[in-house]
Amino acid sequence: RTTDVFIPLDKRTSMANAQKADLFLSIHCNANRSRSVNGLETYSLNLAKSDAAVRIAARENAVDPRSISDLQFILTDLMVNSKIKESRDLASDVQGKTIHRVSRKYPIKNHGTREAPFYVLMGARMPSVLVELGYLTNKTEASRLKSSTYLEHLANGIVDGILAYKGKIERYAMK
Repeated sequence: RTTDVFIPLDKRTSMANAQKADLFLSIHCNANRSRSVNGLETYSLNLAKSDAAVRIAARENAVDPRSISDLQFILTDLMVNSKIKESRDLASDVQGKTIHRVSRKYPIKNHGTREAPFYVLMGARMPSVLVELGYLTNKTEASRLKSSTYLEHLANGIVDGILAYKGKIERYAMK
């Protein structure tokens, strides 16, 4: 993107595919009914494996949680030709390196990597992940997310994760 204009979820991976992108990274801020919930998590595309993942996917996809089950049937078919394993590896690297970078200066809860059926990740022809940078409903995290210093730590951690993933891919390609 070149501007801060909303792009429909289903169009985002289409744009990445048209540009022949090497990877797709969707960056979000989370929310929760409980203001005490905080932390960072990274998702890759797959069937939802928990009720929490279904709820988060439903919220991100702007659909009723009951419709996720229909989505899962469609996803099963899509998974045959998708980049599931590569996306899982990318998510792991991004999550780990971002937590490592941020935790040097700020306490941060590591929610780890998860898998869920996010529309924004569907159809990507490249490894793709969705990063939830933190919770806007948590006062401390919301304040940090307004800080350019904190955002720089997050950005550098994400870059570190992408570079770690790139290094692994290059090592596999050399073999």
